[in-house]
Amino acid sequence: MNFFEHQDRARASTTRLVFLFTIAVGAIVVALYVASRIVLRYAFASSVGPYAFPWWDAKGFVIIAVAAVLLVGTASLVKTLSLRQGGAAVARMLGGRPISPNTSDPEEMRFRNVVEEMAIASGVPVPEMFVLDREEGINAFAAGFTPGDAAVAVTRGTLRTLNRDELQGVVAHEFSHILNGDMRLNVRLIGILFGILVIGIIGRVLTRTTGRVRQGSKRGLPVIAIAGLLLFVIGYVGVLVGRMIQSAVSRQREFLADASAVQFTRNPRGIGGALKKIGGYRPGSRLEAPNAEQAGHLFFGQGTPVSLFARWMATHPPLAERIRRIDPHFDGRFPDVFPEQVLVDAAVQAFAGFAPGESVRVDPVDVVGRVGSPTPEHLAAGLRLRERIPQEARSMASSPGGAKTLLFALLLDEREELRREQIESLGLAECDCDAVRHIDPRLRLPIADLALPSIKQLSPGETADFLEKIDALVLADRETTLFEFCLRWIVRKRLAIPGGAEDRILHRSLGPLLGDAAVVLGALAREGNPGDSEGARQAFQAGAARLVDPAGTALPFRPGERTDLRRLGKALDRFAHASFRVREKVIDGCAHAAFADRSVSIEEADLLRVVGFTLDCPLPPFLKGKAA
Repeated sequence: MNFFEHQDRARASTTRLVFLFTIAVGAIVVALYVASRIVLRYAFASSVGPYAFPWWDAKGFVIIAVAAVLLVGTASLVKTLSLRQGGAAVARMLGGRPISPNTSDPEEMRFRNVVEEMAIASGVPVPEMFVLDREEGINAFAAGFTPGDAAVAVTRGTLRTLNRDELQGVVAHEFSHILNGDMRLNVRLIGILFGILVIGIIGRVLTRTTGRVRQGSKRGLPVIAIAGLLLFVIGYVGVLVGRMIQSAVSRQREFLADASAVQFTRNPRGIGGALKKIGGYRPGSRLEAPNAEQAGHLFFGQGTPVSLFARWMATHPPLAERIRRIDPHFDGRFPDVFPEQVLVDAAVQAFAGFAPGESVRVDPVDVVGRVGSPTPEHLAAGLRLRERIPQEARSMASSPGGAKTLLFALLLDEREELRREQIESLGLAECDCDAVRHIDPRLRLPIADLALPSIKQLSPGETADFLEKIDALVLADRETTLFEFCLRWIVRKRLAIPGGAEDRILHRSLGPLLGDAAVVLGALAREGNPGDSEGARQAFQAGAARLVDPAGTALPFRPGERTDLRRLGKALDRFAHASFRVREKVIDGCAHAAFADRSVSIEEADLLRVVGFTLDCPLPPFLKGKAA
């Protein structure tokens, strides 16, 4: 399956999840009704007799059903809303601590380097990074609604026991979940499971409450105790049902993520070694966080203990089976595990890429196939690209204040007088702004990617002020360039609250979006062929031919007009509500428009990246002489 088929499969799994949830709620309703009859018959047996409450009462059943559905539904909704901030909210729920971009901890520095390299290589925004300091087991997870609000977290045990290749294999596994659309489903599953478990939570509270109060100090305590006990039992049934749902959703996805990690890194010893160390490590992959059970399906390894008779309900496949799919010669013996000596990554050779302004030769047919499917060559390119960013800029990106200065500096005007006015109005130091003044244009958006995780640490008030200043810089000369549009667009989208109505699929066919397609293709055609009307027309037609039947209505295009960036933004927003099958066609059409001359300029590459980012279709870097 390619990226788009994975996305469709993930969304289809959401339908199956709703079906399983409905069955679970139905079972809870029946169990609650039976429990209510038991409590009523016991409570009033001495006064009206047990037969005053027959086993079947239609009115009573409806009342119980409505109350149960409201309780479970409300609990699920509240839990889901609490996770609207995306992966960071899930990480904090599990006890995660954000890793400071300027951390001096060598273990955390190595982790940051690996994640940043993979993000650049796969074309996704750099996710927020967390460490679970109190967890000694080897485990990790990725969470979020979209790649733009993703977070990747590892346990302290992972950082202490895995070498760099093994850590890279684990991170590649988690990036597979980001790229294959698993995260959105997994976060929603946390909310659903909480709704199922809330009955048991109420029962546990009632049981503990009655246990603390002396018998006879309050009338009716035995009844409350029985009710609490029954609710606790029903809650345990909910736990079993929840485990079954987690197992149904998670197990096969783990095999797929393992295989994707091997494909990405081309190093089966990395993820294979990590899995073997889990088997030979005393804490294994176990997590101690109170909420670990709700999020068991998120983790790299089995996060909660599973008894032998309940292995069929495990959220993850057996460890030995996962290893044998990677290493068929595995003999079943696990190595003794000792903490690795962590060395800070050494600098690599200078980037052997392209000079500023040089085009990259690409076959547009291969672009769709590379969406969400980076190769080891992309990983190597990501490493080189990251190391090509000046150390001063990387240091600035590691703190909120420095990151703000860095992004402001990318937008400063080149005209000296206006530039000085902008620097003074923002209260910046000119020497800091010079860090990126003559930077290779290919590095501008990767630099923004490195800076944005620090920007997300700002308070809501600071974020609003930052966005106002970004807007002021873009509009200072009353003219918005394509790069300014791209940077402003990515910044605003990364800082937006994820989830909610904006995730709805409104367009399942391309027909209503053909006008928007003309806007996006036109922008690519003009930016890739400045001053060449005929070249722009040919590029536009190359893209339109992938979207419209030649016998159908031709898409409108006027090569001499300037690109309307406001209309471009509205078109991208509408495409963000399209199905992934429609998005696949849009990416394909855009690739053919951009690469009609078999090369891509910096401007075209930036705009293509914005299109991919908006549609949650990450595009890896374009490699010289190879497919994207």
